[in-house]
Amino acid sequence: MNDKMKIWVSFFLGLGLLASCSNDKYPLPIVPDSDSDYSNVGKEVYNLVYPIMDSENGYHFSHPADIYFGVDNFIYICDTDNDRIVMMDAGGAIQGYSQTIEHPEAITQNDSLALLIVNKTNQIFKIDLFKANHIIAGAEVKVVYTQVSEPTREFTGITIHKGFEYYVTVVDVADSSDNYTEFNFIYDFNAKNTLKGTLPLFINGTGLYSTLLPTSIVSIRERYLDISSKSEDLPDFWFTQTGRTKMLSNSFKIQSVTSYLFEGQYNIRANTGLIGSDIYDSERYWNPEDIALDHQGYIFVVDAGRDTADADTTRPAPGFYRFSSAGTMLQSVIGLGAGDRSFNHPKGIAVSPNLEEQTVYIADTGNNRIVMFKLSTQ
Repeated sequence: MNDKMKIWVSFFLGLGLLASCSNDKYPLPIVPDSDSDYSNVGKEVYNLVYPIMDSENGYHFSHPADIYFGVDNFIYICDTDNDRIVMMDAGGAIQGYSQTIEHPEAITQNDSLALLIVNKTNQIFKIDLFKANHIIAGAEVKVVYTQVSEPTREFTGITIHKGFEYYVTVVDVADSSDNYTEFNFIYDFNAKNTLKGTLPLFINGTGLYSTLLPTSIVSIRERYLDISSKSEDLPDFWFTQTGRTKMLSNSFKIQSVTSYLFEGQYNIRANTGLIGSDIYDSERYWNPEDIALDHQGYIFVVDAGRDTADADTTRPAPGFYRFSSAGTMLQSVIGLGAGDRSFNHPKGIAVSPNLEEQTVYIADTGNNRIVMFKLSTQ
């Protein structure tokens, strides 16, 4: 074992000891066992994991807008209206709370375990967990980028690529009522938090390879992390978008952007191979808010769906979907409300990376809770 590997092994052993010393104690999650489960024998379905992370069970989230399964195997939640990031272990035991960050909306983590956060402003925030010995309460919340020249830009999503570089989805709210003005972007930043430029997607477009009110983004790194360093560094990504304004409508609310090698450099392009697949079916979603990938290539999408006050019941209800890498819809959990398998404007989704004992985490924003599901044939 080389010195670098010894350092990382020691570090993660320390993290295990830290997790075991949590001040907050919560009941262990269990999957309910009932006679009705036998109707699903032989079928893969998602079972709810109890307890639900809500106020009745000692959790006090206020409109959590995003959730991320970290490189360090901890869960990070944008507890939006409580102005903080919540750190949990994979089972839901709270490990700590960050210092104040106003209305965090989206979160990711780089290869040095630093968290990067956006909050629908023109700023990017960083929490250096490694520097703080992985104690989130003691880690400084630092502004690492402000687009001073564009005060009306809102950063809505963020994802790491190439280990330390990152993409950010952007909406300019000052221009969003005018289809002749550029107001939707995906930015590319280097590891030093310097804006490299805007990705060459069509702005305000109505088809593939175009952005129209983007809501989230995830790079292909999430699929290949610790599996293939070559594939992990590809510029490929997925993004979600509302896809409509008063004047425009985009038929592809979920989009995949792939890459090709030309003269020694990777260039990005639309993934046209998924045209006609379930995941590209715009009628399936009303307002897709987040997307996640696992190590097997499965794709997970959470759709905020229609509002509880929406009189048009033909619009899709909120929930989440699991797709194959070919875009085929495999499972879904859909429902509007506050029940155990229902949602109210969910905005975040995360998934443990490996298929064995895999857990899906949903930030059920309107119900002020986090819910977990496990895939089962029982």
